[in-house]
Amino acid sequence: MQLWTKLLAGVSGLVIVSAGAAFAQDDTAPADDGEKKLETVTVTGSFIAGTPEDSALPVDVISAEDMKLQGSPSALEMIKSLPVSSGVLGDTNQFDGRAQGSEGSGTVNLRGLGASRTLVLLNGKRLAPNPFAFAGSGAVDTNILPLAAVTRIEVLKDGAAATYGSDAIAGVVNFITPENYTGYEIGGDYKFVQDSDGDYTGSIKAGWDIGGLNLFVAGGYQHRSELRAFDRDFAVRPFIENPQGGWSLVGNPGAFLPVSAAFAPTGGVRRDPACGVLGGTPLLSGATPVCGFQFTPFDNMVEEENRWQVYSKATFDLVPGHEMHLEGFYSESEVPNMRFSPSFPPVGGASGPTADASIVAGQFFVPLTNPGLALLGTQNPGLIPAGTAGAFMIATRPLGYAGNALAGGSSELSFRKYESFRVSADIEGDILDGVGYNFSLTYGAEQGTRSNEDTIVNRYALALRGLGGSGCNVAANTPGANGCLWFNPFSNAIPVNAVTGAANPSFNSSVANSREVLDFFLEDTGTVQEFDLFVAEAVFNGETNIKLGDGNIGWAAGVQFREEGYDRQLYDVTNLNINPCIATVTTGTTTCAQPVGIFGFLSGARPLAASQNVTGVFGELSLPITSTLNAQLAARHESYNTGNSTFDPKLSVKWQPADAFALRGSVGSTFRGPALTQVATGQVTSLQSVGGTFRAVDIVGNPDLEPEKADTYTVGAIFNFGNFNATVDYWNFDFQDPVITEPVAAMVAAMFPGNSSANCGTAPFAALQARFSFTGACSVANVSRVSTFYANGPDITTNGVDVLASIVFDDVIGAGSEVEFGFSGSQTLEYEIGAFSVAGFPASPAFSALGKLNFQTIATPLPEKKFELYANGNVNDINLRWTMRYIDGYEDQRTTLFTVANPNLTTPGIILPQGRFIKEYITHDVSLNMNLPWDIAAGLTVENVFDENPPFARLELNYDPFTGDGVGRTVKVSLSKKFGAAAE
Repeated sequence: MQLWTKLLAGVSGLVIVSAGAAFAQDDTAPADDGEKKLETVTVTGSFIAGTPEDSALPVDVISAEDMKLQGSPSALEMIKSLPVSSGVLGDTNQFDGRAQGSEGSGTVNLRGLGASRTLVLLNGKRLAPNPFAFAGSGAVDTNILPLAAVTRIEVLKDGAAATYGSDAIAGVVNFITPENYTGYEIGGDYKFVQDSDGDYTGSIKAGWDIGGLNLFVAGGYQHRSELRAFDRDFAVRPFIENPQGGWSLVGNPGAFLPVSAAFAPTGGVRRDPACGVLGGTPLLSGATPVCGFQFTPFDNMVEEENRWQVYSKATFDLVPGHEMHLEGFYSESEVPNMRFSPSFPPVGGASGPTADASIVAGQFFVPLTNPGLALLGTQNPGLIPAGTAGAFMIATRPLGYAGNALAGGSSELSFRKYESFRVSADIEGDILDGVGYNFSLTYGAEQGTRSNEDTIVNRYALALRGLGGSGCNVAANTPGANGCLWFNPFSNAIPVNAVTGAANPSFNSSVANSREVLDFFLEDTGTVQEFDLFVAEAVFNGETNIKLGDGNIGWAAGVQFREEGYDRQLYDVTNLNINPCIATVTTGTTTCAQPVGIFGFLSGARPLAASQNVTGVFGELSLPITSTLNAQLAARHESYNTGNSTFDPKLSVKWQPADAFALRGSVGSTFRGPALTQVATGQVTSLQSVGGTFRAVDIVGNPDLEPEKADTYTVGAIFNFGNFNATVDYWNFDFQDPVITEPVAAMVAAMFPGNSSANCGTAPFAALQARFSFTGACSVANVSRVSTFYANGPDITTNGVDVLASIVFDDVIGAGSEVEFGFSGSQTLEYEIGAFSVAGFPASPAFSALGKLNFQTIATPLPEKKFELYANGNVNDINLRWTMRYIDGYEDQRTTLFTVANPNLTTPGIILPQGRFIKEYITHDVSLNMNLPWDIAAGLTVENVFDENPPFARLELNYDPFTGDGVGRTVKVSLSKKFGAAAE
């Protein structure tokens, strides 16, 4: 059914029901029955003053008191627990291309439609997006928000472009600070985490009334301590239990191919003999022996994070009836030592060495004069065939089990930092009789900095030939002499496994590698990116003189102007304008067929500055048709200076035939324009599994992207029987032209069905094959890089049901006591994704993403059901709350992992079925809060009481970080103190 058909049907139904309700209505208004009524406030989803919380809009309100009773969760913990949110970014998830580079930030993802499709507001106003989250797609970083200042959170679970404009496809999450606050409060907590130094926070807030001025200031600090992956038994597993559990076919020790002086093979590929001694697993890549390297012991389950925020707000009367609000906040988040494997693998192909550095283009050549290779032959008689002059390194990386001496001897350490600020000023009051206004100006920005260490390809190739070191005269060709240094890529350079401490009996200090040679070819590659946002808005509201059955028609109208800017700056070594080619670092050339930069794994990029502006005009009507029936009409037109425009209407209706029961529903369209990073020229690089090995995936901007739109409708019921309250809502989204990143898994499966190379070199697959770069012949094993684009993807249809319910019993455990039981849940009934083509070839057929892991697809993990149950008891200033959270099980749809023998096993014919179904995840939390004398409050919270491990998944850390939690049982103690009459 088309949107306008739905709107027409909705309006027709509204007229019919209105007439019936008006006919049946008693002229006498119903008497107040004494039941507790919800406070009438303007809530998220409407600009009309006085819109109540129980309006036609499906809005969930989470107060600061609600969060306190749950143990004051962090923004990430709160968002991850929301039944209506799935596929949440925030926990360590560096191995998924949808999360890479954004570590330390967080998102909210309503309906699993994508974080960039949930509009996040602070006090009803927009925030600049995170430049890194989901590859810079426009998602807001929820970790920057000043939770110490937040008094409630409103979650609108409905499309809201008609009110707020672009980005509100799935809904809106609005973080709201106090209107008036006086007094002082300080607080802090410490969370005990096994095998970690624990997490802790501190906060302070203060408010003053000074004449006609109310001033509010709040500050907060949060610290998360590092938790290593090897400190959780489930996270690091042997190859036979999970070949996808952080195992790479490219390791060190690695494998090599002996060659003659003419570079012809003198024998087959040899696996380094110390592979197993140092912790590797002997594997086969096809028929090629390699040493499986497990990189996850070098990684973290939780990265060290430090963040702080400061927020201030001033409210004062300019003249009677006209009030000004000034607001500002600054936030800084830092991940100072994010852990990676000791080095990334040089992927070859377009990132392979040039002949000037390696003698043989595309191959890392090690001459027999390399002391490490010569000694390896002596230590292992017969390993190196007669006539061998050197070796090509096969399936190897510079550093593996040796660790990285430049970073303290274990993992490679990288860096993430985010700085955010926003200032806002608005004036509100009344002009004319009964006409209110609000004029506002808001400006904000978030800057992200990230760095990773990578291998400079040609310098690495030179060091293998004894020509490494900053003081080496390469032209003089003096390997290992006169300032030139050797790099030894073999096991006899490794004294111990840097993680386990296992000793290597073949180690020889005379061929060990120096820090100087590592410093020569390992270099930090990095970028500084920033989004900024300016918004000017004018909103008017009031009542008309037109009276319907139960009052005058209310209205709101306004205009908004937004200017968005994006800026990307790069380290010089990363900048393709300075270092475009692999050979640039050795020959100075700036001309090459594939300008991917000088590094072996991470592609370079080019600086970029882009901007766009958007103008929106919007209006609302509140129609109190009868005392039991009201409706809201809203519409918005937005136009972009790029030429795109949209018109989005919405109708919402609420009918309350009795005090205890009401029906509500809405129908409308919603819209999102492409993010600046998606339409701008240039590319970003993610790291994704291709054929069992991580490869660089370049995501290229597409200036021809069309906006994405969705038609939405909801139908629901509200129940209010004394102390029992409940809402039930059915929701539906029909989504067209979503902006996506072309799915890598689908491209690989289409090009190499069953890992076959049969499609290579065939005309129908030529355009798809051109997206892949290879080291050698076309095959999945030889893929070195993949090129993908932002594109308008397939249509998506999703629908489901939300349920909220609570019941309160008074005086059950004593006079003045209160016991409450509650339920909050969401069940997705359908999530259908249409067929999709890449390079003109059908790469992905239509499929259902519901109840699936959705690895490397355009959807995030989507369990069918997610809910929580709670019981809360309060008596004599003591509150005890128990919460049970349930996440439904879901399926890993990568069928080839489970239906055929794993081709990398040395013993063929073994099938590994575990992980095909990811089990349900059930956790229990208990929180005790006490109000003590002298305005002191204390709390004790035990999260994950039974220490449940997250369900096993065939992923690097053996669980799904988008959904589960790998920390385990934690115990948190908190303390706060109020001074003065702290009150809102």
